[in-house]
Amino acid sequence: MAHVDQLQEEILDILDSEKIGSLVTVHDDKPYARYMTFTNRGFTLYTMTEDDSAKVKDLEKNPYTHILFGYTHSGEEAPYLEIEGKITDFKEDELKVKLINFFRRLFMKDSSDMVTLQIEPIRIRLMNKKGQPPQQLEFPLS
Repeated sequence: MAHVDQLQEEILDILDSEKIGSLVTVHDDKPYARYMTFTNRGFTLYTMTEDDSAKVKDLEKNPYTHILFGYTHSGEEAPYLEIEGKITDFKEDELKVKLINFFRRLFMKDSSDMVTLQIEPIRIRLMNKKGQPPQQLEFPLS
């Protein structure tokens, strides 16, 4: 169990310290990646985008995504995450207000033109840890 706890901590450290990742959707039956800015609450990721964007249309057809996260500032040997997730419904609540405030400085558009994407993880793999094979967490955690 200590190994799982340590793995969870290492993954959360990356989620808490990095904010940029590539979100992949399926567009016209082909993978399509774009860089996104994320924030998180635990293992759940959040991002915002224009409500009429191609990625929203892609995710309405297929709510599953793959995200490469981290690996941006620390060189080619830095650990990073591969996240398989599913976009889930997002409820209007206090968290949405916090997210709008977090993302507001990144977008020029009125926040009413934006939609929040909540990504629930299915599997997270910790990659590129020196001398170790990839380590994986499956969700929901038991």
